[in-house]
Amino acid sequence: MSSRNYPALHEKDFKMVVSEYTMHFEGTGDEDDDDDDNNNNKDQTTCPSRQQRDDNSSGREKDAVHFSDSYYEFATAAYEMNWSTRFHYAPFSPTDTLHSAQCFYEHRVALLLGLKPGMKVLDVGCGIGGPAREMARFTGCEVVGMSINQAQIDRAIRLTAEEGLTDKCTFVRGDFLNMPFAPNCFDAAFAIEATCHSPSLCAVYTETCRVLKPGATFLVSEWVLTPEFDPSNAKHVDMRRRIERGNGVVNLHTSLEAREAMLSSGFDPEHEENFANYHDYLRRRRGTAPNNQTVIEDEGGVQRRQRRRQQQITSPVLVPFSSSPSPATSSSSTWSSPPNYRPAPPSSSISTTVWASPKHREWWWMLQGRTGLATTWTDWWTTWKMSPWARRACYFLVWSLEKMGYRRARGVCEAMDTMALCVDSVAEAGREGIFSPAWWFLGRKEKKTPRDLNNIQSIAQ
Repeated sequence: MSSRNYPALHEKDFKMVVSEYTMHFEGTGDEDDDDDDNNNNKDQTTCPSRQQRDDNSSGREKDAVHFSDSYYEFATAAYEMNWSTRFHYAPFSPTDTLHSAQCFYEHRVALLLGLKPGMKVLDVGCGIGGPAREMARFTGCEVVGMSINQAQIDRAIRLTAEEGLTDKCTFVRGDFLNMPFAPNCFDAAFAIEATCHSPSLCAVYTETCRVLKPGATFLVSEWVLTPEFDPSNAKHVDMRRRIERGNGVVNLHTSLEAREAMLSSGFDPEHEENFANYHDYLRRRRGTAPNNQTVIEDEGGVQRRQRRRQQQITSPVLVPFSSSPSPATSSSSTWSSPPNYRPAPPSSSISTTVWASPKHREWWWMLQGRTGLATTWTDWWTTWKMSPWARRACYFLVWSLEKMGYRRARGVCEAMDTMALCVDSVAEAGREGIFSPAWWFLGRKEKKTPRDLNNIQSIAQ
């Protein structure tokens, strides 16, 4: 398991490295999770009670730094070898590769933030620097990446040097809740599927606000439970628990909780969307079948037919739109519901007829090993490695090596169990519709007017 790209692992007992993470779940009923059939045969009555889950997450919150660091100590190498140098998911257009989908994701973040040359930007939870390097290439800005894990920082520095971007990207080790930066020193900040590892969203958002200049913007792509999540549903609660266990998440929050944290952290809201479903309009416009009927493919792959009809395009995905709140509410600090999108008026140049569309692919299709949906051999190979039988074959090989006494195989099966849970849990919850890995919030740090400053001074006196 110890990749040559992570030499520090060669000097450690890998079994102990993995155990430092799994010990956080001992005695919680989570120890025996595996990837067999996505645990579909598991008796739902074995799911921990809400009080047990809250007690367990409370314990992880108290030791959140070690919890996250111990997870990425072994998971980072697996992420890079089996996914990419960008540790995030992405929605796919019909022709996207994994690389192009991730690039589009990062470019859209840069465009929403308004990044440009000369800006100093903070990457909160940088991983091994994939998005930071793409931002720097795309916009010419300077990016400072921060991670709690030293192995990630070392790898990010090495990859950045290989790509000739050391003048644009720097990386430092730091804690979300105690960033090693002075106040008001960054022009913008982004966090891509990273702040879910913080014990408190409000705390990490507030700390990010502290280091931003007044008027600077912050875009966070958050892992959240969607409004479809039902805390009284044992199946949903079990999915949540498995996501937390497999991905090193202290406490997976709902989209409402994330929105409230953003509001209470000193940011004026400007935009919110579930970016994971960015291309979902294709699922509703699947193509045309005989007899003047439209074929639509649902998430389960079952085709259903409905009559062709003229449709008015109103999706903000398809036409220009304003994602800001209406002028009457744009200056308000309240954000009780997502901003209303205002599609541009229909144009006669835009066809309003349902047209034949290529096959829609959800953001989680690769995680299920669906090689038939791959558009390149590179994606086919990545997807094949995610397939259950390929993982089981690899698991059997590693298990055999460990039984034969091969030292570097010790602890690898336990790590593979966690990584299988990492993949299967998010795919299952995404398919169920209760989880999004990319719920976007864009906020602007409030500017203090002279009147505000006078009020603060008078209060202090």
